[in-house]
Amino acid sequence: MQITLDDGTTEDYEDEPFSEGGQGRLYRSRDHKHVIKLYHHEDRARLPALQKIMGDLNVTRHDPSAVSLFAWINGIVRRPSLGVRMLNVNRDLPHRDLTWWFSLRAFKRLPEEMRGNWFDRTCVASEMARIAWKLHGVGLCHSDFSGANFLANVAHRRVVLIDLDNLVVPDVLPPAMLGTAEYMAPEIVIAQMHRQSDIRPSIQTDLHSLAVLIYQLLLMRHPLLGPKIRDPKSAERDDLLALGEDALYTEDPHDRSNRPKDPFRGAWLLGEEVESLMRRAFTDGLRDPSRRPVAAMWRDALSRMADQHVPCPNPACEGKAFILLRDHPAVCPWCNTRITYPKQVPVLRLYASIGQSGHFQPDKGRIVAWQGRTLHRWHAQSNISEHEATRSEERAPLVEFEYDGRQGWLLHNLALDDLRVAEVNVVRKLPLGGALPLREGQKWLLGGGNSARLALVTMQGV
Repeated sequence: MQITLDDGTTEDYEDEPFSEGGQGRLYRSRDHKHVIKLYHHEDRARLPALQKIMGDLNVTRHDPSAVSLFAWINGIVRRPSLGVRMLNVNRDLPHRDLTWWFSLRAFKRLPEEMRGNWFDRTCVASEMARIAWKLHGVGLCHSDFSGANFLANVAHRRVVLIDLDNLVVPDVLPPAMLGTAEYMAPEIVIAQMHRQSDIRPSIQTDLHSLAVLIYQLLLMRHPLLGPKIRDPKSAERDDLLALGEDALYTEDPHDRSNRPKDPFRGAWLLGEEVESLMRRAFTDGLRDPSRRPVAAMWRDALSRMADQHVPCPNPACEGKAFILLRDHPAVCPWCNTRITYPKQVPVLRLYASIGQSGHFQPDKGRIVAWQGRTLHRWHAQSNISEHEATRSEERAPLVEFEYDGRQGWLLHNLALDDLRVAEVNVVRKLPLGGALPLREGQKWLLGGGNSARLALVTMQGV
């Protein structure tokens, strides 16, 4: 099949579609570089929105680092019928829709080279939040964040958002999609039940969907679909009530009626900061969309959560990693294996300067020092975040942790100027290439200048 694009160029595509949805059929180019969607219905009113998505609102055009995160529209098909073209995300690396990672049964049917481990999942979740942040930052709403519209290869920590021709474009095109049932915000479900048309998808409804997806990816359960029965006579109505008018977080701290039977894996396994965001999203945020955590909060919290993971010592464990929680034994929640060596692990609590020399206040960072873990510019300085560090020199490791059987835990200074440590009223500078043992109560000043952070060391028994 030969197609003609908006600029008059022609390309060759396979004659048979490889997939079909409610809006159109999908075809691969014969060189497998691109995919097109040809719409079932010719709607020329879509053209201004599609042109705007390709042009002014194209986040990949202004940010090359975002190209791999989106299957962005890069052409409009005019013949044989109206459609859109995008890169084929499966050309160089196979992807599956994210729902394959939401249940153990589906996960076990994935090829092993795609599965990844639990730490890989946290990286993918952070990338999903980054995708939402990129979209919302230019005022775009996707309107259908769902497991089917995120394609992933978790083992490679890759995730791509698709279905971008349905973006809600301000002042140009209203929402074409209400979303996918179990990811819809409660206000959308309620409006649908009561046949109201005044509540439509928005950035705030995207944020509910994003929170559900992150919860499912990390814990393999839906945060609202628990054991509580609302309508025993109708399963369909029961689900609509559970997702809408009578939505109740399975881990609601004040109402346990929707809680799964113990033991179950809950959001406490994700550490205090991410658990707090989950609670906010699925308690206050269910009824008040303005209380939902924004995408940047998820992105940063998940990035900090990654600094707290440790590897499971059980080689047969499917999760392979877990978060070392404060004041909890170091037991893997996926296989119940306990870390038995080393007996203590250093935990660095970060503090940010408040502008006066020697004055600091608690920051959100909590770093579990594990073998081979490194600190980077965004750990050492409070004036830069991980997503802003795009150049290779900004991402280079500054400090590395090592466990030595004789000396215990060591901190190696790889590339951090003016690194100092204070203990027992003595301040020492650690030169480049040097190493010192980590001890309870040490205060490490991570460089010079007003933006340098302080790290307080505590030794946590496992």
